Amino acid sequence: MIGEGSNFVATMASLAERGFDPAVVDDQIGRLTFTEDLAAAIDHLLTARPASGTYNVTCEGEPASWARIAAEVYTLTGHDPARVRPVATAEYYAGKTGIAPRPAQSTLDLSKIHEAGFVPREQWMALAEHLGH
Repeated sequence: MIGEGSNFVATMASLAERGFDPAVVDDQIGRLTFTEDLAAAIDHLLTARPASGTYNVTCEGEPASWARIAAEVYTLTGHDPARVRPVATAEYYAGKTGIAPRPAQSTLDLSKIHEAGFVPREQWMALAEHLGH
């Protein structure tokens, strides 16, 4: 879900508006990341100048599946979240070829970015703001 927040959210919002009832994987877990959050973290790191290294950045909050996120997009855009059908990754990719495998757990450790003094937005708040709510 890293860096894919905006694209996934836009796709789900579009599907909701066009009357689609998508099947969305429910066994891949992580947190959303929006460009705004990445930019704010980079700006903070450039300003604060903490020790060099790798800093993970995603939104804060309880990790969630793509299906839960999709259902929240449907809710926030005024559509019935029950229209999102949670499916296992194996079912979603059955019969499809050329698909890159995705990790079941992609929740990143935010402790280093916290130690550098940066606290990302909570993902559900960020999602609502992204959708204009």
